[in-house]
Amino acid sequence: MKNPKTLLVVIGALALLLVGFLFFRSPKPMIEIKAETITDIGPFPLVNTYVTSLTVVVVLIIVAYLATRKIGLVPGGLQNAVEAVMEAMYNICINTAGEKNGRRFFPVVMTIFTFIWIANWMALLPFFNAIGTVEKVNAEEFKSQAIVFSKSAGISLISPNQKSLEFDKAAIKSACANFETAPAGASAADYDKKHTSCTDGQRGLAIATKLDKKESTDSGVAACSGTPGDAAYDECLVKASDKAIEDLGAKDKQLGVLVPYFRSMNTDINSPLSIAIMAMIFVEFWGITALGVFKYAGKFFVSPLKKPIIISTIVGALELVAEAARLISFTFRLFGNMLAGEILLLVMTFLAPFLVALPFYGLETFVGIIQAFVFAMLTLVFGVLAVASHEGEHEEHEEGHGQPAPAAAH
Repeated sequence: MKNPKTLLVVIGALALLLVGFLFFRSPKPMIEIKAETITDIGPFPLVNTYVTSLTVVVVLIIVAYLATRKIGLVPGGLQNAVEAVMEAMYNICINTAGEKNGRRFFPVVMTIFTFIWIANWMALLPFFNAIGTVEKVNAEEFKSQAIVFSKSAGISLISPNQKSLEFDKAAIKSACANFETAPAGASAADYDKKHTSCTDGQRGLAIATKLDKKESTDSGVAACSGTPGDAAYDECLVKASDKAIEDLGAKDKQLGVLVPYFRSMNTDINSPLSIAIMAMIFVEFWGITALGVFKYAGKFFVSPLKKPIIISTIVGALELVAEAARLISFTFRLFGNMLAGEILLLVMTFLAPFLVALPFYGLETFVGIIQAFVFAMLTLVFGVLAVASHEGEHEEHEEGHGQPAPAAAH
């Protein structure tokens, strides 16, 4: 390389990668498809994706207030940015659905677009999936993976180079293989008790030996004597794992699984599903109010007087299936893209922090707004299809065929 600046940039990039890999790696990511429950409010479980959705609403309210508190005839700053986005979306609605329907559809389309857009971009903030409470791991509350956390004042943060532990569930199961079927002459109650005891004991053994090896604890597993399934032996293993976890506490550490306060809203399938349900409710409402109940229902349920009855019935059934399929398509398109993006970011941050992960953050920034736009545009298109009269289109088509072709201009 002849250019010294280029050489310095390359050396700096390699040094940054090396420092990040050695000192700032995140623990191995634990992928949970189901949203984690932070706490229970009576019978209502408060999940982290719900907290995120409420935060998005608060952010949108604040932005709306700041953009409109000093409205000027010549917009500037935040007001100008907000008006530009709204005007662009309004023009799309008008050009797609016409003046009358475009005005009706715009509030819903704009709300869906903004809500999903801001939610997707907020998920890229550094405190998402990194700060929260710790769910304990022991022989009774077992997880196949866990992280060794540094203790803090009520809040746990995933800091660089914290160790992630994996407990070999296959080895645990094979150790209990002799108890997969009840031995001859053993009662069901005795078998269930022995099988459960064996499982707890092997879980305790897995935790204790892993902490002894990775965290230099002294659980005293070697002092436990007996065979798997023996109550005294398994109880000794459970106590050994508890002792190893206590030794971590003496080092201001704890073993557990992070339950983050904030997680990408659309990685929980319930969030895209709820937005999709609301979008389809509005689509059906627009269709019914534009065409009337019976005319709109005629798209799906054919009158027995309509000819040919068999073909019309099949077409109506297909329309009904297509309407339900839209709900599934809405949900899984957004959910799949956002979940895949989050997993990609977690994995890349684990493999090589800093530079390697940055391009993927740029990619997810683009994907976040594109997915919001696609969801909003599909809502708009389905709304246009809902208010369109199939019979009217058919009549226009027939009239067009019955009219003579216009003479060619000379």
